[in-house]
Amino acid sequence: MQKSTMTTPPPPPPPASPPTSAPKKISRKTMIALGVILIIVVAIVVGVILATRGGGTGGNVAGASSLQFSADITTSGTLTTYTYSAKNIGTSNAMLRIEGTDAQGNFIYIVNGAQKQAWIYENGQWTDLTGYFTEYWTQWNSTFTGLRSDLSHWSGSGDYTYTDPSSGDTIRIYNIKVNPSLADSLFQHS
Repeated sequence: MQKSTMTTPPPPPPPASPPTSAPKKISRKTMIALGVILIIVVAIVVGVILATRGGGTGGNVAGASSLQFSADITTSGTLTTYTYSAKNIGTSNAMLRIEGTDAQGNFIYIVNGAQKQAWIYENGQWTDLTGYFTEYWTQWNSTFTGLRSDLSHWSGSGDYTYTDPSSGDTIRIYNIKVNPSLADSLFQHS
């Protein structure tokens, strides 16, 4: 008999460690969906920041065809309160009504672009200023346009307060209504 020249077989190798999981590939659809979600989240965060900082769309004041608001304007410690009503903004038929209270009392100006007429109410009576329509239109439309432009920085809710850099006046605009329904009779004297 021959002896086997073989020695005892080597022990089996130790069990292999489980394979490490390689990072899964993310599908293109998943990447697009994650990108869209990220964009939406960023847009919401930016919108919240702008709204709380007072920056914003101005409640669409720039695109309004009618507008109504009150304004307290303090000049050198003297307060004048106005309520502006405007209809057909940006057209030749625009109409303005300005009701105010100052140190001398109450007044109302009506400047009606549709009729090219102007009136003032003070001391309990109406006075026809139609002969000076152009001057009154220029004055009051310019003031209204300036305040409306300032409202472009309004957040869309609440009051808007600022200091006019050219005059130093403190201005608070409140009770702001964008595109209210205003009757034509509001822009006529009684």
